[in-house]
Amino acid sequence: MKKIYSLAITSIVAFSLAGCMGGSDSLTPAASLKLDQRDVCNVSKHGIETVLANAKVYNASAIKEKVEFRRLGVNNSDLIIAVEEGLKSGAKTVTPKDFKGKATKDKFPIEYAAARACTFGLSALQQKEEGKSTWRLAVPGDGYKY
Repeated sequence: MKKIYSLAITSIVAFSLAGCMGGSDSLTPAASLKLDQRDVCNVSKHGIETVLANAKVYNASAIKEKVEFRRLGVNNSDLIIAVEEGLKSGAKTVTPKDFKGKATKDKFPIEYAAARACTFGLSALQQKEEGKSTWRLAVPGDGYKY
């Protein structure tokens, strides 16, 4: 009975978050700057299902914007797939596949992997938007006097 209640609550939260995003399954880089990564991707506060749903939305937008993260040879979409499979099988840790389709030697706790996937999807969008105004800081000697 507790599982039914928790499933109902997480689905309500997921639908309400989708409603707050304008009813679409995408997020623009400009709108991503308004979100707080620590709050949105907090597994202990929102639950793993909600964080994973957020990760899917953010990563789909990042793929659409062509800025998907790849860390340690693992694409963020592959990490999301590994978390989904881990939830279905009831595993405590996940081993994501790299971009070539081979299993990596890295093992992540499932809660950490979900939070990481959410954070990577959101920060890819945020960094794209921040880069529009701060790219000059990366150009050596441009506007600086030594």
